[in-house]
Amino acid sequence: MIRLAERDSLTAFRTDDPFYTRILSLYESYGEGYAFTGFWVQEHDGEEVAAISRFEDKFSLYLTDSADFDEISAFLSFQGAGSVMFDGRFTLDIKAKREIGGQVLRYCGEDYNSELELYQPEIKPLYALLQSCASDIFIVPDYMVFLSDVRHRLNLGKCRILGTDVEGSLASAVMTVSETENVAILGAVSTHPDYRRRGLSRELVRTLASQINKQGRAAYVFSASEANTRFYQNSGFETVAVFRECFIH
Repeated sequence: MIRLAERDSLTAFRTDDPFYTRILSLYESYGEGYAFTGFWVQEHDGEEVAAISRFEDKFSLYLTDSADFDEISAFLSFQGAGSVMFDGRFTLDIKAKREIGGQVLRYCGEDYNSELELYQPEIKPLYALLQSCASDIFIVPDYMVFLSDVRHRLNLGKCRILGTDVEGSLASAVMTVSETENVAILGAVSTHPDYRRRGLSRELVRTLASQINKQGRAAYVFSASEANTRFYQNSGFETVAVFRECFIH
């Protein structure tokens, strides 16, 4: 049975799984009552076996071996899901127009602190940088959605951004896209095409991941290409899982 989640039911999983982190971080950032978010749990014999979140039409799933995958597939269709991300070990009956997949990696490298001058950039130049790096697997959201979401999470301390300039312009940046008490997920790793092959992204990623580890938290990243996976592996990350993201509309 799938039902609306409450704080007690959503936190009952007690796991540091990165897919669950995406859901819990969204809940801790927005809670209940927003029209553009939704949270559900699936129960079986009185035990929570799956968690589901929605941000606009983008769904994230935390699945266990005991989950009812047929019910979840039907629920996603009924909810009009536009995209769904979940652990690639599992199979759902989703009629996707397009699908990407890749690796989930965890930082296991040494403590690192870059000698570059790092700072928290403003959201507008960060968004412009992301646009310069857009591709089929690096999809940039609408600016107003991005601005509202990032500013909200920054105000709550649920997001951090590191950037560095070259010749007075933001050249490279990384941010956390999901944060909980025990885990942080890095994303939006980007370097302007004019400033690539200088090691800027590696400096930022290693520094931010090290800062997270120093806090006693795990640092993860999702990679959707072999080249990016090699980059993260060379930066101190190790593959721990795979993911699938299905685009339905």
